[in-house]
Amino acid sequence: MTVGLPGRVARSDRLFFHAAVYSNFARDRAMADALEAALCRPEFERLDVVSLDPVARPPYWDEFRQVLRQDMTASAMQREFSVSASYLDALASRHPHKVRLFVTTALPLVPVLVVSDAVIAGHYAHSPVAAPLGLWLVIPTDAGRLLELAEEGSRADALEAVDAGAYRLVCDCLAARAVSRRLA
Repeated sequence: MTVGLPGRVARSDRLFFHAAVYSNFARDRAMADALEAALCRPEFERLDVVSLDPVARPPYWDEFRQVLRQDMTASAMQREFSVSASYLDALASRHPHKVRLFVTTALPLVPVLVVSDAVIAGHYAHSPVAAPLGLWLVIPTDAGRLLELAEEGSRADALEAVDAGAYRLVCDCLAARAVSRRLA
């Protein structure tokens, strides 16, 4: 089963990505085209991207690097972060009013992609299989509404159970952004 991420991204009016690194997006023509299509639509609001700051080298860095890409050398991992940063910087340069980039030293707990019609969450694991090839949970929901609720600081008391679970992931994205440094 596929997530159909490029199609979901291209149709979205608001996106929020919270993952450690985005080098796979940079190399995926379908994803690059989908992001460009979304960002070029007049009704598209904003893309927020939170990524891990590889320069800061937080205390968990060496172990987490092995979680991201088992057996990858530190220099090869640095190249992955460079590819990611170059791609995101170019995206923000082409769409300065629609793309906001953030870097954080907070430990990423789970990769989360918030698209208009779903919250999509993967997982990090000590495994030779990288997160993009792992299992991804797709929670169909009005993700834009959940982002608005979270940005307003609303509680999830009135939400149905599935939406409340998606809301937890959206809140994790906003918490990561709150402790991040804005780049663009």
